[in-house]
Amino acid sequence: MVLQIVLMVALALVVYQDLKMRMIHVVLPLLIFGLSLSLNWGSIAYRDWLWSLGFLLLNFIVVTLYFSFKQRAFVNPIDKMIGWGDVLFLIGVLPLFSFRGYIKYFVMGMIFSLLLFLLMRTIYPRYRTVPLAGFLSLFLIGNKIMEGLTDDYFLT
Repeated sequence: MVLQIVLMVALALVVYQDLKMRMIHVVLPLLIFGLSLSLNWGSIAYRDWLWSLGFLLLNFIVVTLYFSFKQRAFVNPIDKMIGWGDVLFLIGVLPLFSFRGYIKYFVMGMIFSLLLFLLMRTIYPRYRTVPLAGFLSLFLIGNKIMEGLTDDYFLT
């Protein structure tokens, strides 16, 4: 229970930092990774991690190819568009999910982030980029709260 609370606080800090400063401290994804490991120590599935990492890598390769083709020159989307904090965060939450759950989290979290960004952009036009790690953290917090209230593990 204490580890769950610390995880929620770490996720809330990611939300705050990403919305406020448009970056997150490197310690937060490392802390989230460590907490995720501790919370799921008895059910660690390294094969799921490898599949999830492969899925993440495939996404980055496809995004790189897409933007490189579009720009007609090599584009590194991590440096130019996504950000290392987002990448570290996506790796940091890996131990919380099975492979299937990670894909659900990734896809649904991206849709949630896009919709929330469009809403924020309507209200606050100054926002130009998506605070992805913050929105994905917010999505995960909401999921964890729903799990606690309903005992339904939708994303795991």
